Parts: sequence; structure tokens; C-alpha cells
Amino acid sequence: MRSRYGAVLPAGLMAIAGTSGAVAQTAYHAESGATHSFLKLLTERLEFTLEQVPALGSHLMGLPGQIGGRGALLLLGIVAAGLLAEHLVRLLLSRARLRGFDRLVSQSPLRAFGRALLLDVLALVALAIAGRLVLRQIGEPESVGFKLGQQVFQALLYWRAFNLVFRAWLRPTAPEGRIAPVDDAAARGLLHALNWVIVLPLLGSHLSRALEATGASRDVVSAALMLYAPLIAAGLLWVVWHWQKEMAAWLSAMVSPSKIGRQLKLDIARRWWVLGLVFYTMMGLAAVYAALTEASTASRGLTVIESALIALLLFETLMHRITRHIVSELPMAGDVVADCLRLVARLYVVILIAEAVMVRVLGAATPEQWLPHDRGAKIAAITAVAIYALWRFIKFRMDSYIAANPLPSADATGDAEEDVKVAASRLRTLMPLLRAMSGSVILVVGGLLVLSELGVNITPLIAGASVLGLAVSFGSQSLVRDIVSGVFFLAEDSFRIGEYVDCSKVKGTVEGFSVRSLKLRHQNGQLHIVPFGQVGHITNFSRDWTVVKFNLAFAPGTDVELLRKTVKKIGTDMMEDAAFKPIILQPLKMQGVVDIKDSQVIVRFKFMTRPKNPSLIQRTAVRRMYDILPGLGIRFATPTMTAYPTTMMPAGVPANVAAPPAPAPSPAPSAPPKPPEAKAAAE
Repeated sequence: MRSRYGAVLPAGLMAIAGTSGAVAQTAYHAESGATHSFLKLLTERLEFTLEQVPALGSHLMGLPGQIGGRGALLLLGIVAAGLLAEHLVRLLLSRARLRGFDRLVSQSPLRAFGRALLLDVLALVALAIAGRLVLRQIGEPESVGFKLGQQVFQALLYWRAFNLVFRAWLRPTAPEGRIAPVDDAAARGLLHALNWVIVLPLLGSHLSRALEATGASRDVVSAALMLYAPLIAAGLLWVVWHWQKEMAAWLSAMVSPSKIGRQLKLDIARRWWVLGLVFYTMMGLAAVYAALTEASTASRGLTVIESALIALLLFETLMHRITRHIVSELPMAGDVVADCLRLVARLYVVILIAEAVMVRVLGAATPEQWLPHDRGAKIAAITAVAIYALWRFIKFRMDSYIAANPLPSADATGDAEEDVKVAASRLRTLMPLLRAMSGSVILVVGGLLVLSELGVNITPLIAGASVLGLAVSFGSQSLVRDIVSGVFFLAEDSFRIGEYVDCSKVKGTVEGFSVRSLKLRHQNGQLHIVPFGQVGHITNFSRDWTVVKFNLAFAPGTDVELLRKTVKKIGTDMMEDAAFKPIILQPLKMQGVVDIKDSQVIVRFKFMTRPKNPSLIQRTAVRRMYDILPGLGIRFATPTMTAYPTTMMPAGVPANVAAPPAPAPSPAPSAPPKPPEAKAAAE
């Protein structure tokens, strides 16, 4: 049986290999045949279109006879009358425009922008009225001249409408009302560039319509498109190359210095012309392809993409102009709303571009097939906007709370002021961690919701995340222990930022923490980073209240009872003081004599206070005792000092020679009394 199967197996493998080779060869030949057929079709269409060039010339030569001299003059009159009317209205309204700028630009730049835009719209209305009046003089609506005049009028109106929008954003002669963040020279250059970007494709489309209106055949129109499409593409490429620096300055000025990916955005803004050259090259090829195959969907799709990108640029510039006057590290409500509007505009443009690419440019789906994807993309976009708005609102509220409740300074305990903020509140301590956790949760949940709306099966993602989390938990047990310990420490409110704690190994003021470690600043300046898993216990020295005990030395024979009453009176007076009343819980009082040594009576004092700079209270109490007690006959102890003379050897005396006997020591003078502040600090 082994020999039989051994003979069958090679035969089967050879049959499979032969079949696979035959299938692959058939597929290759089929693909090669399709490519060959397509290239052959394009070649034939190119030859046929070029053969129509003489017919195109004959058709153009016959147009003067169809239009007539009067009609040709009226066609020129539409352009001349419209531009003249627009210019005259601009001159008449220039004084009102300048007066509106001078009065409103300093108070409300947006109102000045709206006023100037309204005046420009009036000039455009004058152009439309003048052009329409001349158009009516050409003839009947069915005549060739009227159809050509209608194309001229539409092209002129579209051009001046786009020019109005570009002028409103650039304002070459009025920098105080300019929306785009460029100088005067760049504004003039960009206005010319954007006009050429609109005019060149507009001329191409209306020339095709004008030829069709005059009775030209589709082949003649295709021949004309073959001739002027490369010229229009070359003109657009020249525009991109000639004004690349001005547009780079515009785009670079809108890159926020505080947003993520600033350097990448700057690189894209400075090298935008590379994408521009590629895009307009594709537009030229799409126009030539449309002329050959009479399929203009790809060309229209690229036109939609161009219009969407220009509209997005103008919208982003307007949002930048509205929010750039806000100079603050804390995002304001206007910034949050502006960012949400930016996200809405960007997602809408992305959906438009995706539809244009998939349906029109690539032809990967029909409009009916793309409709479910379009609906899902719009629902996903709405979900993403809602999630982003929720996160920005939560972040805005958290940042506002953090800004309104600053953390205590590192030298708070040494501040001489009385209202020093020693520790932060519990919510202020947890706020950075809550912000990070809420952002992570919103990002994960929102991302899964958006993916599900886009048609992605999120079940494997959730299962994979669970398996990955389990593997990470087993592989990093110490990290998990640190995180879990930190959660319990924070939940039990064991410490807050600004409090002085002892973590069994190190001591210091809590300066911050993360999900796994605690940052302690030692009083000498060292920063200790302690993982929560290594914290055995926490002793908090800054909670609720603290009892301060200190000793002072008095001279022998001190009236202890008088000292007790006097200290009690000092403590009562300090509690009634408005500066110390909120923080002293129990007044200063004498506990009694704790020791007698070296001709000194050691007396202990204590008081209870809130843990808010207790050293200030101790210093004040000692100072008052220093001022009051000597007047009552209560003297502080004066330490006795013994002088020990030093034997000096004369120069040149050998070391083995005995030194002369030293004279008898004289009584040492009494040392001056040490200040009680120094004694208290030493004790």
C-alpha cells in the first residue's frame, strides 16, 4: 500500500502543478489581453480625435458667421459692463468700507469682516445686473449668440464670486481686516494664484459647453479638449510652483505651537507644492482621458476634491483668525467649540473625498453600492464628533478646576505669610489621574463605536485586547501590584499633593504621582520616586491636627507658678488673635519641669494646631515669652563656659624638650546669654 500511494502522490502533485500553471497562464493572458485591448482602444481614440482637429478649425472659422459682428461685441460687452459696474460700485462703497474697518476692526474683527463682505456682495450684484442687461440685447434665447452669451455670463459670475471670497480672506489693501495670516505681498500673490486656479478650469469647462452650444459634435469637442487640457494643466502646475512660498507661509502660520505633531504639520505645510504638482498632473491626465473615452467622472471627482480642499482651507483660516487672539495656556470655551467645528468640517471633507475617489476617480463602486458605506461613514463621523465634544468638555472642566486650584509651592512651609496653602484638596490631587483615565476610556470606547459604525467587526478586537491584557498581567506582576496598590492608596485618601508623609523608607512632601509610583520631595531638595508596591505604610504628618512640644531652659530659682500663669496668658492672647484663631486648636501651655541639669531648669511647653506652618506659631510664642518674661523677673538660663588655655611651643625648640609649666588659669569671663530662638532651635 505504501508503494501504491507513493506512486499516486507524485502523479497528483504533477497534475496539480500543471493545472495551477495552466490557470495562472490563462489569467496572465487574460490580464495581458485586457491591458492590450485598453491600450489599443486609447490609441485608436487618440488617432481619431487628432483627425478631428481640422473639423474643429472649420467649426471655429464658421462661428463669426453664426454670431455676427454685433453679437461678438455684445459678448465682449457682457464682460466689460460687468467688470465696470463692479469697479464703480467698489469705488462708491470704498469710503463706507474704510469707515467700517476703522470703527469695527478694533472692537469686533468679525463684524468688520462681515460688513466688508456685504459691500463686496453688493458689487457682485451690480456685476450680475449689468451683465444680464447686456445679455438680453443679444437676441432670442434659442439663438447661438444668446447661448454663447449665457456661457460667458456664467463664467464671469462664477469667477467674480470666487474672487469675492478670496478677496474677503486676503484683503491685499486692508491688512487690518485680513483673515489669512500673511503679509501684504503674499496676500497679493495668493489672490492672483487662487484666481488662476479658478479661472483656468472654468475656462476649460465653459469652452466645452460653448462648443456644444454652437452645434459642434462630440468628436470635435473631444479634439478641442485634447488640445487645451494639457495647456490648462501646465498653467495650474506653473501656479503651484510660482506661488509655493506664499502658500507655504499661509499654511505654516496656522500650525498651532501647542498641538500634537507640530513639526510634521510644518513639514507638510512647507512642502505642500509636491502634493499640488502631483494632484494637478492627475487632473490633467484625467481631462485627457475624459477627452479620449468620453468618461468625465474621474475629472469631476478630482474637481470635487479640489473644491473641498479649498473650502476646508478657508474654513480653517477663519477658525484660526477667530481663536488666535486668545493667549492662554488654559483652553477656553471658544477654543473647544472651534475645535469641534474643525472636526466636523474635516470629517465632512474626508467623506466627500472618499466618495469622489471610490465612486468617480477609481470607479470601485457605483453610487448605489456606495450609499450604505456613505451612510455608515456619516453616522461614524457624528459619533466621533459627539465623543470628541464630550472629551473636550470634560477636559475643559478639569483644566478649569486645576487652574482655579493651584498646587502648593515647594517652599510652602518656609513662607512667612500666614495663609500658606500646605496641601491640595483630594479632588485636586486626583484630577490629573482622573483626566488621563477618562481620556483613555473615552478613546477606547469611542474608537470601538466608530469602527463598528464603519462596518468593522469589533468582537475580535475586544477578545484580542482581553487576551493581551491577561498576558501583560501575568508577565508584569510587579507593575500590576504597583498599580493596584496605588489605586487603594488613592481610594483611601492616604495622601494628597503638598502633604508631608513617611513611606517607611523615605520621607518628603508629596509632589505628584502616576499610576504606579509616588514622587516625594525631601526637605533638602532630593526627589524620591517610590513604586506603590514598595510602600509598606504611610505616615501622614499633615492631616487634621498636630501637637508641637518644645523645651526652654530657665535660671535656677525661677518661679514656676508665675511662669505657668504667664505662659497661659500668652497662649490665650494668641488664640484670640485673628491671625492664629483659625489654626490654633489648643492654646500654648506649660506642661511642667522635665529636667534640672547644669544649673538649668528645663521646662516643656506644648500647643495643638492645624498642620499649617506650626513653626510660625512656635516662633511667635517664643518671641512673646522672650519679650514678657524678663520684665516679670523670670530669667532664661545662662550656660557657664570653661576656658582651656593652649600651650604654645617657641620656634626652634626640639620636640623632646619639656615645655615650661603653664601659668595658672584665670577665671573665665561669663559668656553672653544665648538667644532663646537659638536654644529652642537647638533643642
